[in-house]
This record gives sequence, C-alpha cells and structure tokens, in this order.
Amino acid sequence: MNAAGVPHCSQVCALMTVLGVLSTATVVTVPENYDGHFPWFLAKVETNTSGEFRLRLEDDYNGTFGIEGQTFLFSRSSFDREERGSYELQVAVVNDEGAQLDHPVSITVNITDRNDNAPQFEQDTFLARVYIGAPAGAATLDADIADHYQLAVQVKDMGDLSQGHYAQAHILINVTQNTWVPLSPVTVRENHEGPYPLPLAKVRWNGERVRYQLESQPTAPHGLFTISERGSISLNQPLDHEEQPEYRLSVSALDYAGNLYAEPLELQVTVTDENDNAPVCSPEIHLAFVTEHRRKGTCIVQLRGEDEDDPSTENGQFTFRLLGQEPEDPEPLFTVDGDGRVTLARDMTDYRSLTYHLLVEIADLAGAEGGLSSTCTVIVDVDEVNDHAPEFSQQQYGPFNIPEDTSIGHVITSLSASDADFNTSDAWLITYALESGNEGQRFGIVQGGQSNIGKLVLRKPLDFDAVSEYCLVVSARNMEELEDGEYGPSSTTTLLVRAQNVNERPEFPRAAYEVNVSREVQPGTVLLTLQARDPDSVATPVRYRLGNESGNWLSVGATTGEVTIQGRPPAVRSYRLQVWAEDGDDPSLFATTYLVVHVAKLREAPLLVYSGTFLCTPRRDEQAISVTVFHGARLATLSIDGHPMERRKWKLDQRNDTLAFLSIGLSWVDPGLHQVTIVLREEEDATVILRDTHPVNICTCSSHGKCRIELEPIQGKPTVLSTVSTIVGTLAVIGFSLILVLVHLSVTRKQRKKSKRDVSVEAAPLRPSA
Repeated sequence: MNAAGVPHCSQVCALMTVLGVLSTATVVTVPENYDGHFPWFLAKVETNTSGEFRLRLEDDYNGTFGIEGQTFLFSRSSFDREERGSYELQVAVVNDEGAQLDHPVSITVNITDRNDNAPQFEQDTFLARVYIGAPAGAATLDADIADHYQLAVQVKDMGDLSQGHYAQAHILINVTQNTWVPLSPVTVRENHEGPYPLPLAKVRWNGERVRYQLESQPTAPHGLFTISERGSISLNQPLDHEEQPEYRLSVSALDYAGNLYAEPLELQVTVTDENDNAPVCSPEIHLAFVTEHRRKGTCIVQLRGEDEDDPSTENGQFTFRLLGQEPEDPEPLFTVDGDGRVTLARDMTDYRSLTYHLLVEIADLAGAEGGLSSTCTVIVDVDEVNDHAPEFSQQQYGPFNIPEDTSIGHVITSLSASDADFNTSDAWLITYALESGNEGQRFGIVQGGQSNIGKLVLRKPLDFDAVSEYCLVVSARNMEELEDGEYGPSSTTTLLVRAQNVNERPEFPRAAYEVNVSREVQPGTVLLTLQARDPDSVATPVRYRLGNESGNWLSVGATTGEVTIQGRPPAVRSYRLQVWAEDGDDPSLFATTYLVVHVAKLREAPLLVYSGTFLCTPRRDEQAISVTVFHGARLATLSIDGHPMERRKWKLDQRNDTLAFLSIGLSWVDPGLHQVTIVLREEEDATVILRDTHPVNICTCSSHGKCRIELEPIQGKPTVLSTVSTIVGTLAVIGFSLILVLVHLSVTRKQRKKSKRDVSVEAAPLRPSA
C-alpha cells in the first residue's frame, strides 16, 4: 500500500466502524457542506453474489458519486441541501462481460440541513399607514402630535439558541385620518322616477388593495342594490313601501383573500310612503240584520277597511261615508259615521222593503280632497216580527151552489184574508186549513207562490142524495209563529156549500157480464136479467137496449132487462155485445156494459167443483182446496184472475186437465170471506171457456186445523157431494120416467090388439075387386 492509500484506508475503516455494512436497499443520511477529505466514503455496498463480480453505478450525477474497490460508495464533493435534498442511486452487480448477476442495490442519500443561511427581508425599508381610531393598541395615535413613526425591526433564526444569523429592516409608518366611518341613514321615496342607478352613499377604506362586499337584510332581489369598486352604493330600480318599508345594507372591506379588514358598516335605507293605494272595505260586501221595532241609534254593523299605505301617515288613514240607500225612503233609515258604524237613523217601524242595499264610500287622507277612494255594499235584511194575526173581512161566505156532477178540481171560490205585517214576509204569508165540516175529505184548499190567495176546490164527487149542504170552517194562520198576540175569531170564517140535484145517468153494477150457454139452448130461454140503478133519490124507470145485436139471436126486455134467446146461436164460440141502460126521462143519460156469451155443446159445457170450505192463516203448506173440472173434453188451463195485488194472495197448483189445488200465496191473509176468480182457458188458443168466482173463508185455526171463527155461508156453489147427489137424483128421475113410458107403451099395445079382434065386417075397409 503506498502513502496515498493510508488516508484512504483510514477513511474506510472509520466508515465501517460508524455505519457498518449496508444491505441491498439502503438509506444513507449525510450532512450538507462537508469539509473533510475526498473522496468521501458514504456506505459499503453489500450483495448476495459470490465469486467474481463487479459493481457498476448506473447514474453518478455528473461524477459526484463513485464505487471504490468494488465495495464502497463515495462522493467526490460536498452537498448543498438548499440545492438538492436527496439522491436516488442504483448499483448493478455484473460480470466482466457486463451481464447482470443479481438484483440491483438501491441507495437513497438524504442531505440534512445546516444553518448556513442568514434570514433576509424583502426590502430594507417598509412604508405603512395607520388611520386614527384603528383598534388593537392604536387608540393613542394623534396626527397632531406625530404624523409618522420609524420602527427598526430585527429578525434571527435558530429560535432561542445562541447560534444563529441576524437581519434588520426599517418600517416608516404615517398616521392618516380614518375614512372607514359609519354611514348616515338615507331615505328614498317609493316609486322614485330616477334616473337609475340612483346614488345612495359612498364608503372608502383607509388603505389600498381592497374589495367591497354588499349584503342586504332582509334579502333584496338580485341587483336591487350594488356597490362599485370605488365604494359607491347605488339603487337600480324603484322601491315599494308596501312591499318593504326598510332595508339594512351591510358593507364590508376585504382583502383579495376574502379576509375582513374591519367590522362592516351598516347603511339604513328607509322607503318613504306615497299615496298610491286606495283603501278598500274588508269584505267588499257586508251582510247585516236588523229586527223590526229597533230604536234609533241601534248599531247594525261595524265596517272594516284596509289601506296598504303607511298607517302612520294620512295616506293610510281612511274614513267612511254613506253615498246612497236602495230603496230610498223619504227620511233616510240608515246612517254611517266616519269610523264605519252603520246605525239606524230612525226607529225601525216604518220601512218599504225587507232588504236594503247601502252604498258606502271609503276614502284616505281622512276624507280630504285629492285622496283615493273605493266603495263597498252593505246588504241589510229586515227581520220582520210576526205581531199581527191574519183576519177575514166576513165571518161567513156563501152559499155557493154547486151541481152535484161538478168535475173534480173545480174551483168553488177564492179565499183572501189580510195581514198587517210587511207584505211578502214570512210573517205576512198565510196558510188556510179546513178545520171542520169536511167529512169525507170532499174539499181542499190550494195555494201557490208568495200569495195569500187560497182556492177552495172539489176533491171528491158530490152526491145530492147523500149530503146536500156543507158548512166548512176555514182558519187562516201565518207561516211563522205569532210572537205578539193570538189568533182570534176574525182569523176563522165559515163557507156554506150547497150541492144542486142533477138528473144522473143510470149505473150498471158491473162493467161486463159473462154467461155460458149450450148450443142446443131453446128459443125463449132467459140467459140473465140485467139490473141498472138510477142513483137519483127519485128514480125514473130505466130502459134497456142492445147496442150491436144484428143476428136477432138475443133480445133484451126494454123495462125488465131480461136477455132472452130468440133463435139458434151463431157459429162462434164467444159472442160479445153492448147493452145500453137509458134514463127513462132523458135518453141522453145512459150507461153501457158488455155481455159476453160463451157458446158450447152440452157435453162441452164446463163445470168447476170445489172441495173444502176454508183456509187457515197464517198459511199452512199442507192445506188446499181442490178444484175439479167436469165436462171438459178439451185440454184447458186454470189461472187466478183479478188485480195483481189480489192475485198474489192466492196460489193455484194445476196437476192435470181436470184437477188443481187452491191455497194461500202469502204467509198471511186477513181473516174473512174472500172472492177468488178462477178462469178456465183452452190450452190451444187461450180462449176463455169459463170465468168462475168462488168464495173462500180465511180464518185463524187451532193446532188441529179447525177454524176458530164462524164460517160465512157460501151460496150457490156446488160441492162434490152436492154434484154427486144431483147426478144421482137426475139419473133416478130419468129412470123413473123411462119406466112410466115403458108401462104406458105396453098397455097401449094390448088395447090395440083387443080392438082388432072386436072390429065388425062393416067397419072393415073395402078391398078392391079382382
């Protein structure tokens, strides 16, 4: 080893002792401004490669770093941290040919700082201004005492340590007047004509490099108030006192970073009112009520108004005035004072209407000329007190003579009572009622609309023979309850109605008659006798005639009403004709009915036979009356006839062509004798063969099915027993007659034989000669 290698070896040994051996990923920290020997060994590079290899530094930073003896990393110069704070090195492990034998070794060299720089000011002398009244320790500044100050300022690094570097500068401070002062309030007239923008105020910060910011409370529409870069505050459009009477603007001075220089200033903007809104009533239509007999000065209603202008000024102060009353009165009935009180101008005893319309004016400026105004309406309804009873002018009306054949709805007379209450009011309206004398409800009173006229009308037909005179007591009452007084005799009257006798037309008891007749019926047979009734008390004879009998088959007795067979029946099954019954004194008064004759052969004449005399109510499902059809060769059906409400009471269950069962159709039928009409029709064309009415007793029954009430007798209806008895009796009479005929023939034959034997020759007839 030569002499030059001695210090080199000593550096390596020292480095090995202090730093030790580095791994393949190493961080080395060294100070800046190293002033020792160079090369400066920094670290030993350690690899996992054995055998022959060499280390190659990929980037030596322009010769700053190197590898000594394929082992140590060294530096050829010192470092300056202010220029560069760290270095990243890569050491490759290669063979002689340069091929890589192992992963490269990463070494980071960090440079630590040393205090090798003194602090510096940007300039040697600084200029500043302080305004009078500035906060935080400047309260004693007075420009009259000293208008500027010079300060020496020194700065040292290394904190409180004794080592360190120093620097010094001077600050020249000038004392100036404060320009950031409070703003005086401003007023702006609403609806200001402009021009706009309209200047309001101006602010100025004490220094330079300032930015102004404007905020409003309450929040104003965007762009209503603005502030320029020079601090001029402007209004950009007209204001409305009613919308917002006052604004408080906050003005801030900020640096360019957005920091406040000082507390914001406040500018109060007051919007003064103009008379630009007319007062209005609230509501526009007032409803009020006043009762009859109220005294003068009675307050009816208190009117209320609104004005959007400032109420503290005349612009928002209004008064009321009555302009007119409808309908008008010779003396005003109402008055309105300036505060809007509507009162009675006189006692409420004489008025023309139940409803008044008052036109009221409301005006601002306390009613002075030049103000704004509007109108409203007060509708006053008069509450009429029912303190007068209706009165008839007479205690009795009539007599009214009405023919007994007057039609229903005929107006007999008109009723009219007077009432002193106000016309058309509920207290004035009258209703009429028939209190007595209207037995049978033959009369009625009709009224209509807002009228006190009643009409006595006929509700049911009159009958002179039954009642010839009616004395009707009629009362008059108000629709409202009578509050003061009572109904007296004058509120009642009597109507005398007399029925006049009229020669009335005859009446048939039935609208139609039906009869069954055999085609073999003999002429002269009386089918039935018609009996029409003359309803007059003094009856006149009734005359009968056939209306459409053209075949001379039937005739009717003009006075007896007997319908008689005159000849052979026509070749039809049913024959229908009209029968007239005429008044004997006046043929123009007549009644008509229809006669229907059903013609059938003797063997085809039907007969309905019933078994059973009663049915129980409530209904018993097992109980029924049998209905048997006799002499019916044709197919036929049975059904219940009559009104639908009557038919629903009964149930007819037909089993075949000759047998049916009649029972109750409802769960309950009122006890008593009921007439049930059964119709027999041909099944082929539904021609009515027979219409038969059978009486049925309905009664309440015991648990054993026995009727608890006495049964009414049923006349003229055959039963099974009576039918069988009749048939047997008829056969017996026929048999007895045949016996008598046979005996008579036998005796006659014997007498003839004897007389032949006793005849003489002279008595014998002569024979002709040969």
